[in-house]
Amino acid sequence: MEIPSSEFLESYEEIDGMNIGYCRYGNGPNYMLTVCGAVGCYAKDWPLTSLRHFDPELFTIIGIDPPGYGKSRPPDRKQEVLRCNKDAVICVKLMERLELTPFTIVGWSEGSRTSIHVAETAKGKREIFLILQIERAVLLATVTRVDARGVQVYKGLRNTDQWLPAERAPYLKHYTNEFLKKQWADNCDMVEEAYLMLGGRFPCHDALPKIACPVLMLNGGQDKFCEDPKSIFPKIKNVKLETHLQGGHDFPKKFPKWTAEKITAFVKETARKQA
Repeated sequence: MEIPSSEFLESYEEIDGMNIGYCRYGNGPNYMLTVCGAVGCYAKDWPLTSLRHFDPELFTIIGIDPPGYGKSRPPDRKQEVLRCNKDAVICVKLMERLELTPFTIVGWSEGSRTSIHVAETAKGKREIFLILQIERAVLLATVTRVDARGVQVYKGLRNTDQWLPAERAPYLKHYTNEFLKKQWADNCDMVEEAYLMLGGRFPCHDALPKIACPVLMLNGGQDKFCEDPKSIFPKIKNVKLETHLQGGHDFPKKFPKWTAEKITAFVKETARKQA
């Protein structure tokens, strides 16, 4: 479907019996899928104000609401350790349905874990499938492991009623206070479960060496939630790291122009190498 390059559309697709909400921006030849963070949605984590920093003649960008978030409800999100694995399947199927493949997968925070699963190259038929579908991956503020200190940080954030109003506000633009409170508490419990049951390794951590496509890691130099990228960097075969020294965990929203410039340059650079 051809759309004016400056138009922003919102729609739904039924994927595996679920109504999946998504937005679409631009009409360029480079297809890209963005994935939100924990208890997020495309309207919160990838708003139009951020997407407009990408050239709509160069990119066609899809922002997905994973099952249980944003417009992909009901039902509400089930916070479980394997949810990012499951989201990855939905991501690929949505881009297939929209006939926007091959594409670049871009994920922030929790969404970066989903992006790792989208980008990983496994053996057998799935390997062939993913190589054909995924051109490159961009991982923003990525966390693939959690230690005892991290678990304590999450425990301290578990009760959103104790957050500052300014910290709750971005979520409450899109969700009720009840949804935020339950989902965030469930998310913190899931993190503790990963620590206790999986040795602090989210499933995506073991998938890092399986990624065959080019990878760009973007980090905030002041990010207190993100693990040291040096623990991830050596596990990926073809990876480039960029850091915004003043950026925190939410650097993509605070510095959307910088983020878009880095991603655009990466897409152009890897396109030249692959040509």
